[in-house]
Amino acid sequence: MITGIDQQVGHIVKMKTSSPLHYDNDFRVERETDDVSGSFADMFNKSLGKVNDLQVDSENLSQKMIYEPESVDIHTVMIAAQKAEIALTFAKSIRDEAIRAYRELVNLR
Repeated sequence: MITGIDQQVGHIVKMKTSSPLHYDNDFRVERETDDVSGSFADMFNKSLGKVNDLQVDSENLSQKMIYEPESVDIHTVMIAAQKAEIALTFAKSIRDEAIRAYRELVNLR
């Protein structure tokens, strides 16, 4: 008998597993699922939300600088504007790369 093989039936070979994380062809056992696509979508949405928050904060500080110039420091306004610009540029570059990758996948046919 071959070691490492638990049982042989026709063309189906059942392998011995030494860890519960190993693949064992037993589909009846419920396993903890790793929802990668959901976690990626959540991360992506949170990131876009942060970019939006930076844009809104920059706009609010800019407007406050116009209406109440004594209450806002110009350095704070400029820093917020630069953070928002960098975040938006980064989000645009990620979008462009995602579109490029999608087009490459479509053209693989």
